[in-house]
Amino acid sequence: MPKVSRIDLTKHQVFLALPEKPANPISLKEIIRRLSTQHKIDDKSLNSRILEQFVRRKLDKLLNFNEYPIYAEESARPVLYGREKEPVKQALGVLAQLSYLNDKVTRFLPIDQQAIFQNSIKQNGVDRWQQYIYVAPSAVWRSPDYNAEALRVLYSAIENQHPIAFDYLNMKGQAKRKQLMPWGLMFKAEKIYLLGVEGQLDIDKPASYAVHRMENLTPLPMELKYRGKPDTKTLTQICEEHEIGLFSSHRDKKIALELKFYGDAARYIDETPLSDDQKVISLADDCRILKATVRDCYELRKFIRGFGVNVEVLAPAELRAEITAELQALLKRYADI
Repeated sequence: MPKVSRIDLTKHQVFLALPEKPANPISLKEIIRRLSTQHKIDDKSLNSRILEQFVRRKLDKLLNFNEYPIYAEESARPVLYGREKEPVKQALGVLAQLSYLNDKVTRFLPIDQQAIFQNSIKQNGVDRWQQYIYVAPSAVWRSPDYNAEALRVLYSAIENQHPIAFDYLNMKGQAKRKQLMPWGLMFKAEKIYLLGVEGQLDIDKPASYAVHRMENLTPLPMELKYRGKPDTKTLTQICEEHEIGLFSSHRDKKIALELKFYGDAARYIDETPLSDDQKVISLADDCRILKATVRDCYELRKFIRGFGVNVEVLAPAELRAEITAELQALLKRYADI
């Protein structure tokens, strides 16, 4: 094994030199001896005060930043160090499964943990699936750019449950200052959304804010009593209860939808049901009717428009009239060219 100089030793290598519980903790001198044996550090470097200071700093970082679960018995003289059961070794199976999503997963982690995740995958050789997997975008648009400093403030606010203030740009590019308690994050297609409650509103449904439209994020004083996420529910349960992922407002009602599909679209509708009560009636190989109870929201219209001439709205009559009016306006617009 090639010699490793003192500046080449990583925090992970120092971590691995510590005894794992239930073994007895060891001193700094014994840690350096182990590192010397494992990584072929020459005697001159081993006996140097510089190496001792270097390893001590690594241990301090491991203790202070909680990157790895190590402990120090401060009452002992000299101070003794040890480690809990190695988390990386325990998580190798999970890392192997996540490695093919490395580029997707890491951007959803707090900034401080992104490098740790990437290094763990690289050091443990579980990234082999990356050469076989491509995760395609779910739409023609790409992910927006996210400001690293803004994400750091945002993740810190969520983890520590303290309110934040930010300027939020609406669809017209107009900025409005917001103050809210963040409840968590929602990932939808290529975008990240912050869910939270403004001011001191006593409501159970959080509002959603596109993270890429948030600017000038600043933490607010902890003593401000903003409405926090209920401890009895996960964010997933809250979003599913209020159908937040649909971008539906409280004015949107449930409707009995009937759509007639033609061509290839008639075969597509079996793969991704719209509701638990969905029914499909086959009229021919390339013609089927779908019936489902759904929420009448903007995303439903996007879904219908996406099929173009291969879909026809049969019911409700109001939705059929609305889509008909849209098509007539579209024909007029193209006729004017």
